[in-house]
Order: sequence, then C-alpha cells, then structure tokens
Amino acid sequence: MGGRKRVSFDELTLHYQPQMTADGTRVASVEALLRVLKPEPRLMGPADVLAHFDAPKDAEALDWWVVRTACRDALRWPSISIGLNLTAGRFRDPGFASRLASEVAEIGVPPQRIELEIVEGSYIEDFDTAVANINALRAMGFRIALDDFGTGFSSLTYLLKLPVDKLKIDKSFVDGVGSIQSAAIVHSVVALARALGLKITAEGVETEDQHRFLKVAGCHYMQGWLFHKAMSAEAVDDLLASDRPMRLAAG
Repeated sequence: MGGRKRVSFDELTLHYQPQMTADGTRVASVEALLRVLKPEPRLMGPADVLAHFDAPKDAEALDWWVVRTACRDALRWPSISIGLNLTAGRFRDPGFASRLASEVAEIGVPPQRIELEIVEGSYIEDFDTAVANINALRAMGFRIALDDFGTGFSSLTYLLKLPVDKLKIDKSFVDGVGSIQSAAIVHSVVALARALGLKITAEGVETEDQHRFLKVAGCHYMQGWLFHKAMSAEAVDDLLASDRPMRLAAG
C-alpha cells in the first residue's frame, strides 16, 4: 500500500440508510455504507478507506468483510432487505456467485433479502463473466441494482447488457427536478425502467417538493435525508421497533 499505514477492519463499521416506500412511511430496505469508527486526518471517510484498499487483494478482502458484516446485521431485521455495494472486480471473478452464495448461506440470510448494487461508473471489463455471475445470483434469489444510473458514459449499454432488477436514480438528477431538463430526464428514466419491468429508487431526496415530484413520476422507493440519514445498526433496531411514524426531519 505504498508505505501507508494499513487500515484494520477494527477501524471500520457499516452504517445503514433506509430506503422508504414511495409514500415515505415504511422502511423497505437499508443500504450498507462504509464508515470510519474514529475519523482522523489519514482516514476521514469512505473515499479515504477505499484509497487504502486499492490493491486487488485488499479490495477483495474489503468486499468480503462488507458482505459478512452486513449479513450478520441483516439477521436482526427479518422484515426488510439489505443493499450491498461491491466493486466491479467481484463480478469479473468466475467464482464470485458460488462464494457469495456460500458466505450468505453460512450466516443464514435468505438470498431474497440481499440486493447487490453495481455502481454504474465502475468499470466492468468482462461483461460475459459479469452476466454469468448475475444470472447465477438472480437464479438463487439475489437481486441486482444499477446504482447512480445516468452518471456514467455507458448507461444504456449497462442496461442492455446487465440483467438487473432495479435502477437507482442518482442524486444529481433529484437535486435538479425543479428544472425542465432534470424533470424530463427523471420522467424518461422512470418510464424506461417501468417498461423493462424494473423497480426504481430515487436517491438523495432532501425536500418535500422532491418527494412529491418523484412519487407522482412513479418511483417505487425513496432514499435520502428527508427521511433518514445513514445510521448505526443499533439505530436501525430502534427505528424498526418503534411504533412512531417512520419519518425524521432532515438536518
């Protein structure tokens, strides 16, 4: 790692941001997000962590740590699914699907409760192997989401080549839904996704106006600070156990 101090998994944790139903009242799933336990100058956030795991073997170790940690936490929340962000490198590995199935089965989480998120901007060198992995995983019950849709240069190529179940509309489009251009793009993406039988999550929802627009546009799920920030596993426990309405003010 180029002389940098090695990052221990003991320095890391996962927080979880809820994805809400379109009306904003019920948690449908949570997305696992990498966090640092005690931020410091060398290690302040996810980008700093990933910089320490740029070697292929280190990136692989981090991915499997995320899988195991998130799946153990998911055992606490049997009523919802959990989204996992994995690097594109995993989908290039011919043995990825079988190993993931084995890891998840050992922990005891049904594959139907796991959603794997592929960041659209990530580079998939071998589409044939990626598609084989995705088809095998979907046959087992795992779901596949294409994250940050619309931000890369290959949006439609990825959509044509990768058999996915969900699109996640990037926050940059949600931020601009007050403009004609962004509103038109969101409407087009939703129409395209629905025509293909895909679910749609809008990311980065921060205002009631955005929520109303996205609900009318036809998004199935919402994620953002209007509802909940990312939170610890213990906070998810409290949220799901609470009888109060599942809405929190942004801030």
